[in-house]
Amino acid sequence: MAHKKSKFWNFVISFMPGAGQMYQGFLKRGTSLMAIFFAEIFLANIINIDWLLFGLPVIWFYAFFDSLNTNDLSDEDFSKLEDAFLFTDSSTTFKISKSKFRVPAAVVLIMAGCYILLENVFYMFRIIFGLEYNWWVTEIIFDYFPRFVFAAVIILAGLYLIKGKKIQLDNNDEYSKTDKDVL
Repeated sequence: MAHKKSKFWNFVISFMPGAGQMYQGFLKRGTSLMAIFFAEIFLANIINIDWLLFGLPVIWFYAFFDSLNTNDLSDEDFSKLEDAFLFTDSSTTFKISKSKFRVPAAVVLIMAGCYILLENVFYMFRIIFGLEYNWWVTEIIFDYFPRFVFAAVIILAGLYLIKGKKIQLDNNDEYSKTDKDVL
């Protein structure tokens, strides 16, 4: 992979998350960063949850400084880098490689989903009983229903992560297997 890229153009192009990585030849990494950045904007807009946008600066800064730091590597270190999608192992399948992050991620997902559900329940009660809107049915269908679906997906994803961890622990538990054989 050719390393000698212009530092100036890399700096300029890096202002778009993922574009700097693509400029350097890391198409998978750049595509991942760009997809995550724009998916977060799209999701926050569709679901109408503004606080999701707080992750954008983190993604932007990561992509920007990753591009600058990668371009500053020596030719030897740069040649050792492999292009891979983010959050994957060496294959192309999605896999969270660190199992110790599953339970905390699950708890965060469940808490965020419960918060969103609770917030929407209060808004719906205000609309239904306060009758602030003339078209409250369409307000519920087009504004709050996507939030409910998103919250349900977050909760189910969290439960899936916890269930997967429990199944993994049960499969790794040799003591329980030998105890069943004795009985």
